[in-house]
Amino acid sequence: MPFPINTARDRRRRAVLGTLVGCLCVLVAAPAWAFDDAAADRALQSAQQKLRATATNPQIPTTQYPKATTNGPWRLVPNTANIDWVQGFFPGQLWLMYEQGRDPFWSTKADAWTRNLELQKSNPDIRQITHDLGFKFMTSFGQAYRLTGDDYYRQVMLTAAGSLARRFNPTVGVIDCCDWNDGTWHVPMVTDTMADLELLFWASRNGGDPAWNDMALRHALKTAADMVRADGGTFHVVDYSTSGAILSRGTYQGFSNSSTWARGQAWAIYGFTTAYRYTQDPRMLQAAQKVTDYYLARLPADSVPNWDFNAPADQQQKDSSAAAIVASALQELSRYVSDPAVALRYRNAALAMLDSLASPAYLAPATGGGPGILLHGVAFYRTAIEPQGEDIDKSLIYGDHYFVEAVSRFKLWNQSGWLSTLGFPGSLHDLGPSNTGVRIVEFDITPLSKPVDGVVGYADTSTNVTAYSSVAMSIRLNPSGFFDVRRGGDYAALASVPYQANTTYHVRMSTDLGAKTYSVWVTPPGGSEVLVADRFAFRSDAPPTDDLGKVALKSGHFDNEFRVRNHTVRAATATASSASTLTGPPRAVQKP
Repeated sequence: MPFPINTARDRRRRAVLGTLVGCLCVLVAAPAWAFDDAAADRALQSAQQKLRATATNPQIPTTQYPKATTNGPWRLVPNTANIDWVQGFFPGQLWLMYEQGRDPFWSTKADAWTRNLELQKSNPDIRQITHDLGFKFMTSFGQAYRLTGDDYYRQVMLTAAGSLARRFNPTVGVIDCCDWNDGTWHVPMVTDTMADLELLFWASRNGGDPAWNDMALRHALKTAADMVRADGGTFHVVDYSTSGAILSRGTYQGFSNSSTWARGQAWAIYGFTTAYRYTQDPRMLQAAQKVTDYYLARLPADSVPNWDFNAPADQQQKDSSAAAIVASALQELSRYVSDPAVALRYRNAALAMLDSLASPAYLAPATGGGPGILLHGVAFYRTAIEPQGEDIDKSLIYGDHYFVEAVSRFKLWNQSGWLSTLGFPGSLHDLGPSNTGVRIVEFDITPLSKPVDGVVGYADTSTNVTAYSSVAMSIRLNPSGFFDVRRGGDYAALASVPYQANTTYHVRMSTDLGAKTYSVWVTPPGGSEVLVADRFAFRSDAPPTDDLGKVALKSGHFDNEFRVRNHTVRAATATASSASTLTGPPRAVQKP
């Protein structure tokens, strides 16, 4: 009998939720949000109309980047503005639109605005290198590489990461920011930088210096220790002496030094969640939950915060950009927490935010009005440091970007099946301890981009899966664009079966756990089943494997590189387990 598609975490969540429903349903009704696939489609269609109008506006050359607007034209920032931070968000949205349907209109436009940012990847003058390179390059070049696999984008990102690493102060343990305020600050750190760290985390795993990962993690740990208050609120700025002593803690864009600026809190939520994705460090997950719980406890009824949680009554101004950032982050964070009740609370909170943002109160009309997607954003209100404030009650390009990202994530994660992850712990799905002897595994696999570096790997129930060497059987979507299978000490394929993005392939595997061999067939859409592996030996350096207890869906470059649906395991019948015929020498390919 096929095993159901679930994980140990899924089963724990269902057990807990079942108990809650059974015992508490008379007391509490679970919230039901209107945001669903139909609402997501409407929001994306509206966003597409706005973005298409901007991308085809002859008054906006590809060297100029939208920043903010009300009902008039975009206020633009040139690609040469090194210290500005927003240029990646517009091409990032175009790439997200390309992902929706692979319409070349979007990739052509996205590529043009992306390439014109390359000039910011390095600068001999450290003062001309902003700490915000992560915002600029992960949103643009990062999306481009994820969706196209063009190595040009990766190389640019590695150079940009090297530039960002130059800003790391090893004595203090932070990425130094804000040279424009040297007269006031010494070695400052701001909450915003938490969302920049992904560039270092990613680059360290994709051809860059492994030390960049340690820099990013040190910065995140310093943020958790010195910027996050005991109640989970955050300072916006921490300034250090050159020896690492804290000189001051306060704000630049918030209401006061003791208040919590809403978008700064959003950057912390997003940044700690992303740091956990890459590192699987429990301190990152703990920090993410701490700042999230503070944020959620102080939201108004419509789940869109005031610009500062402690601003007085005469400074009440909504910030839709903060809500968009958190709506995106909480969908991811809800997938990491082990407590099913907490996971459900985070996901429901994200849906409540999307519910409001996609409503007429915050979503700009698809036609007419200004060119922005979301209404009612604010960079920051009038403060003691900046009495005029900045971009008050406007559409903000970064709010638009994170809204499109949040809706895109909802569409991706609201579908059935399993998605691949960067970290091994999050990639695992339990199959149970009873799969011994000869077993047949079948599933449908869909690469969501090309090329990917994705592995579907199988391990024993008792194995602690922490690396590729932990899985004895591996079926791979390799970076060269075709399927191959682990055979002893290498990967090989008896026949070349290429894969394409957003195309579903059927995989069948027959494994003999006693003989420690397995065979694999792949069926392309509309084609015949192709033998890819014939009685290949289990991985030579894998732990003892006596059952099919776990399956891992591991991405090599990004989360969500492929999706698996309809995964089943069954005992072999005489027909299903019949031996295949060796058709020729396998072709060895590179290891992951």
